[in-house]
Amino acid sequence: MSRLVSFLLLIYSYFLIRTNLPKLPSRIPTHFNSAGAANGWGSPGSLWLILGAQALTCAIFLAVPLLGRRYPDAVHLGLRRLSDFPAPRRAGILAMIERMVGYLNVVLNLFFVFMLRGIIQAAEQPVPHLHIFWPVVLATGATAAILWYYLAKFRNLGKGEGGTAIRVTR
Repeated sequence: MSRLVSFLLLIYSYFLIRTNLPKLPSRIPTHFNSAGAANGWGSPGSLWLILGAQALTCAIFLAVPLLGRRYPDAVHLGLRRLSDFPAPRRAGILAMIERMVGYLNVVLNLFFVFMLRGIIQAAEQPVPHLHIFWPVVLATGATAAILWYYLAKFRNLGKGEGGTAIRVTR
């Protein structure tokens, strides 16, 4: 489901740019200081770079579970690699990884959508200003919550019955 939501947000970003590009001025704000005031300018075509970054991060997040299936030594879960776990447990762990990166992907895509909308709205103002506080707080908070939840789950993977740690031998 998170893949679908991420894909729909990516498509939304595309149409957001496509529909607003003709009505944007020839110079739009592309960088903002911490107060939200524009301090860097570029062409409206630079919005495509943001979409490209959004698509690239989507692809990276989608590649993590595939990487885990193909190269379990490359995926680390704290102090252990995915390959340290018995093959029957890897499927469950990979499913957890897939859910985690799916949720992170949705959060990041939402942040990109908020940024694109904010830049487009700022470009249409006489004095460009970007209101970034809430998107940053929501993205940071949601990312921290997702990571905290799944890191706790990954930490508990190494514990067996009675809370004793499972010894990994090579």
